[in-house]
Amino acid sequence: MKLDRILIYGMGLMGGSLSLAIREKYPNAEISGVVRSKKSKTTILSNKLANHVFTLDENPKIEWNHFDLVVFSTPVESVLKLIPSLPKSGKTIYIDLGSTKQSIVGVVNSHFGDNEHNYISTHPMCGSEQTGPEAVLPALYVDKLCILTKPKMANQTSFDFVKQFWESIGSWTIEMDAKVHDETLAYVSHLPHVISTILVNVAGKNQTTMDQVNSILKPITGGGFRDMSRIAGSNAEMWVSIFKENKSFLIDSIDQFISQLMEFRNLFLDEIGLDESKMISIWETALEKKETIQKIK
Repeated sequence: MKLDRILIYGMGLMGGSLSLAIREKYPNAEISGVVRSKKSKTTILSNKLANHVFTLDENPKIEWNHFDLVVFSTPVESVLKLIPSLPKSGKTIYIDLGSTKQSIVGVVNSHFGDNEHNYISTHPMCGSEQTGPEAVLPALYVDKLCILTKPKMANQTSFDFVKQFWESIGSWTIEMDAKVHDETLAYVSHLPHVISTILVNVAGKNQTTMDQVNSILKPITGGGFRDMSRIAGSNAEMWVSIFKENKSFLIDSIDQFISQLMEFRNLFLDEIGLDESKMISIWETALEKKETIQKIK
């Protein structure tokens, strides 16, 4: 693979970790980065995450065709604004790390029209509750799924290149349609972040619980709360952008969650008594679906 010059636009956790992975696999590649703050620029240069770094305030005029690979590692809303600035010809391959696909693919299709192009939308299924270039992880992408979505008129050779690129740094890949991606991810990624965040807010509004929490030096939570709250409140800017772009499927998933939650709640209101068999059935169904979804068996 020819990867002499790479631009990573956005070098927080995801972009910075990708730079580390590239450095390990392609040590001779020259990596440039674009970031928002001088603090991030200083961190990236001091940790040698990139050869060159520019802030948005420095108003860098980017020669897109100068690079072999351009990676957009910013919130989806930002990616949508950058796509129309891309040249409609050239050999540069473009990818994003966006968590939604329909809006990105739609803008790509509109921008390039009937012109063959080298833009492939990707979604590495990894991350952390930590943010920023200080939180980079060298093995963040190892053994993680990366979903590839091919827009209309995307060059097959470029798609194969992107697939090989992700697999070369340790990820495994599948191809997925943009609509299927967004609907699926609403249930297995976006909804869990909503539930985790609301769960913490519910506990935090209960005065009895908070009186106990504030009176004790160490956490009184069990493993269940710890596991379910791990992703609560992480990177609000990124998640607001994701929710805006996938609001239709997210609303559907929330509605279905509320429906099942109310069904569970109503079990306690039955005048005849608690239907234990129904409750056990819900638990057993969840165990079966968990094993299927997470490929435990």
